[in-house]
Amino acid sequence: MKPAKLKHALVRTYADVVEGHAMQMAAALSYYLVLSLFPALIFLSAVVAYLPVPDLFNQALALMAQFLPADSMGLVRRVVADVISPNKGTFLSFGILGSLWAASGGFAAAIEALNIAYEVKEDRPFWKTRPLALGLAFMTGALLLVALSVMIVGPRFGEWLAARVDAAAREGNSDRPLWDSSFSSMLFGLSTPDGV
Repeated sequence: MKPAKLKHALVRTYADVVEGHAMQMAAALSYYLVLSLFPALIFLSAVVAYLPVPDLFNQALALMAQFLPADSMGLVRRVVADVISPNKGTFLSFGILGSLWAASGGFAAAIEALNIAYEVKEDRPFWKTRPLALGLAFMTGALLLVALSVMIVGPRFGEWLAARVDAAAREGNSDRPLWDSSFSSMLFGLSTPDGV
């Protein structure tokens, strides 16, 4: 690429970043993400108290520790330890309301950022955009819970399922275990664009 074209591209990129308020939008999204983290942890700790899985909350915190820096994880552990008490019902409602408020604010900011990025004027009223942001927050929360469940329970469930399927295949005198063939089929189906 010629230096003149590179300079022109950099100047246009800078102008678009300034005109589209990209830094302010990134800061708003980061703010809402961090703001919704602690109410979500409070809600998660209150919900986990009602589940019959032993030490699940500490397992979830240990999983988080793999992704967060040690100083940040220490702060998370201190705040959650200070907030949790025997009165779980109050924290359950506070956690869900705080998480929904912060997460829906984050998704509302994302909607606004996308409108600015695509130069679309927002013509929907507040009472239409906020439920959309709440719906996105609910869906994202549900997907995160499913992902967390799969990471914690998935390996054990996979071993159990593989043992059951292989045992059933051996009873049928199959040369190749059914698990291997079904796994290969799933991989092929997920790797093709149309799922064939």
